[in-house]
Amino acid sequence: MALKTAEEYKKGLRDGRRVFIMGEQVPDVTEDPYIKVGVETGAHDYLMGHDPKMRDMAVMKDPETGEEISSYFEIPDYPEAVKKRHELIKAACYYADGAIPFVKDVGTDIMNGLKVSARLMGNLEYEGRIDDYRKYCARNDLSIAGAVTDVKGDRSKSPSQQSSPDYFLRVVDETDSEIVVSGAKAHITASAYVDEILVIPTQNMSEADKDYAVAFATPINTPGITQICRPSFRYEDKNHFPTGKPRRGHVEALVIFDNVRVPKERVFLLREWKFAQHVAYAFAAYHRYTAVTYKMPILEYMTGLGILASEANGIQNKSHVRDKIINMVKYTETTKSLALAAGASPEDFGGTGLYIPNRLTANLAKLHFASNFHEFIRDIQDIAGGIVVTQPTYKDWENPELKPYLEKYLGGAGNYTAEERLKLMSTLHHIVASDFAGWHEVCTIHAEGSFAAQKMMILMEAPLEMYKKSAKDIVGLNVD
Repeated sequence: MALKTAEEYKKGLRDGRRVFIMGEQVPDVTEDPYIKVGVETGAHDYLMGHDPKMRDMAVMKDPETGEEISSYFEIPDYPEAVKKRHELIKAACYYADGAIPFVKDVGTDIMNGLKVSARLMGNLEYEGRIDDYRKYCARNDLSIAGAVTDVKGDRSKSPSQQSSPDYFLRVVDETDSEIVVSGAKAHITASAYVDEILVIPTQNMSEADKDYAVAFATPINTPGITQICRPSFRYEDKNHFPTGKPRRGHVEALVIFDNVRVPKERVFLLREWKFAQHVAYAFAAYHRYTAVTYKMPILEYMTGLGILASEANGIQNKSHVRDKIINMVKYTETTKSLALAAGASPEDFGGTGLYIPNRLTANLAKLHFASNFHEFIRDIQDIAGGIVVTQPTYKDWENPELKPYLEKYLGGAGNYTAEERLKLMSTLHHIVASDFAGWHEVCTIHAEGSFAAQKMMILMEAPLEMYKKSAKDIVGLNVD
């Protein structure tokens, strides 16, 4: 099958999937006013494959058939594949107006993690299954969401100790040919508008938790799957000034699995509880790097907005504002540098012959980004001023009785007319002071793993013994 067009991708989403938002079932996710922003954003992965300027990066040859497939499905079995994927994801973000399309990257990060895990297990059957699944998705040009995070209930307890057995997704039945799973996965980005969903465990397991140690893939319209979505913002908001490009973004869902049947050829982990953490860890090794890659265009854009706000307000040369701009540039460029460094020194994961970004540096990049984002937002808010939340709406601007007042009183410095200044401040409101902005700040902390998850990985990967040896040699200590 040839690469899908964006319209073919959208047509495939009209398949009877069970999706709810704002308490109502959605008959067509491509037309829903809340969800279609995600559909249009995700469609950029398909637009890239047909754009002559992007094809060299977005399209590759199937190693077996020679057919054109999406570059997302490349197996990272050589060091340079890590950097190539970084460039692909970064380019996709710029292409989609600063938002990652998000309908192939997470799913293929999980595919790569599962392949690593299967090799570490020495399980050729699982590796063969994930290879076959990769080929199926690549040759049919499918979109895939990743489902990792369980709802967890009481986080002080393991899956098998919970008051409800469904606080973690689990196997509830098994035959020779299939398994049946129940439970839910939370915070799942883009699941409402993909073809497939890939499910893996979220943490380490004990033997008592073995029914929860399961990884599998299934079409998103499989009977028993229900999605409850929450909008981060409306596709069109007539209160805001229009911009040259549409807003991009995504919708998350609580994905419920109610006795969902999965054929065993789509199962990649089944009760091998000792390897549940390996799967989660291998996925994180790939996905943290994806995370910091797509943050790069976002930070550049937001830093630019802050600088423009200083110019519109005529304060760009004030010393306290210059300090804030320096901090914003430092934060943006340090995040970018750490991300680039992680890709410049790829690792052979556990001697498997599959390459990942440098785990220590990738986690440092993600922690740096997440732990400094609130201060970054604060500096932009401070530079923009109170008008970012008190400005008149675009509806006021369209009122011929009110517009002359706004033109008279709300002009800015230099060449900023009232319209230009209000357009900028309207965009800033969306980015740093709206419901969407609050969503973005929380996602920055928790998406792709919390602070604690990154710190744990940093401790695991840091060369602590080398640090100690250097200190002991200088001091002259002989202690072990």
